[in-house]
Amino acid sequence: MIILRFLWLNYSNYQTGDISNGIPGIKHWLDTDRYTWGAEKLLIGKHLIGRQIQFIGYILVIAFTKLLGLPIGSVVIIQMGFAILSAFALYDIAIRISKSKIAGVTAMALYLCNPFIVSWHMYILTESLYTSFVILSLWCLIKSLHTKKLKDFAYSIPVLIMTMLIRPNGWILLPVWLILLISSLPKQSKWKFIFSGAVVITFVTSMATFTLFERSIQITTPVNNLQQGITVWGHEELNLDMPQDKFVDNFTWTDGIRYVLFHPGPSVKLASYRMGYTLIHIRPYHSTKYKLRVLSWVLPAYILSFIGLFAYRKDKKTLIAIAYILAHLFVIAVSYAEHDSRFDIYILPIFYLFAGLGAYKALKYIKSKLLTSL
Repeated sequence: MIILRFLWLNYSNYQTGDISNGIPGIKHWLDTDRYTWGAEKLLIGKHLIGRQIQFIGYILVIAFTKLLGLPIGSVVIIQMGFAILSAFALYDIAIRISKSKIAGVTAMALYLCNPFIVSWHMYILTESLYTSFVILSLWCLIKSLHTKKLKDFAYSIPVLIMTMLIRPNGWILLPVWLILLISSLPKQSKWKFIFSGAVVITFVTSMATFTLFERSIQITTPVNNLQQGITVWGHEELNLDMPQDKFVDNFTWTDGIRYVLFHPGPSVKLASYRMGYTLIHIRPYHSTKYKLRVLSWVLPAYILSFIGLFAYRKDKKTLIAIAYILAHLFVIAVSYAEHDSRFDIYILPIFYLFAGLGAYKALKYIKSKLLTSL
């Protein structure tokens, strides 16, 4: 029933566009040309340029379909297929934590049937496939750390790499993975802390040293966004007033660290606003009807998520999932929240994982109370 509902929502979106842009058919948006043009360039032997390099994983998927002579709609089919596959991964994670199918089915249903997530499957954009690979990489990591089998680690690595290649948001998962792997080793906590610190330092240094990474970060103008107080991209009315530091170079992203150190209060406030807009999934400029629809999906899920998080707070698999959420929120904190809520859906399915756990615990509690009262 869940998958049928998922397929129906996508069919309806294709026929009418009723849960997205109101236009029937395959959807194109601001960045679509960047990906399709990049795919065409690869097929004729040309190099990717600018921000295309950041999305090479997604561009390769499009190039592969073009190489096979398939229509652009085949990309949508691939995205829907991986969405279903990742839903089963979410189901499996929930069962591994709670030992309950109720938790798994609830998480799966919330993920596959949320129209605000489903709407992105019909777009030739990275959002759908990236969200699926975030879930799949999380499942691979949890399974690998649980089984500690070499074969599980072996297929986990390509999944992580693909996640990182689809969108630059996934780069942050590399140090997260390494730190979690270090934490799982049978070593003294002091050495785990030292090695984890080394991972962070190496990652930051690499981002600042290697030209490819440095340019990829700087092209998003993070320091300029910081000084301008941008909370939601494209909406200056939501900008915060920030201290202007003439000694900070807006064209060197590492100067952002210096800015934060000298202006910690305003920087933390800005980061909080960015993360807040992302977590609530609505913006001041949205209509009241839209806000109510979104909140009807988000608020109950957050309540159940809190229950699930509290109930399974000591489970290592829960902590790994939390690390994924925090990593993505960190990326938003140092960049901006998206005007169309695209960045929001990357972590919403993980909240749905916790909501599934919370639903199971809530039902179990209600059942025990009813049996006690009889």
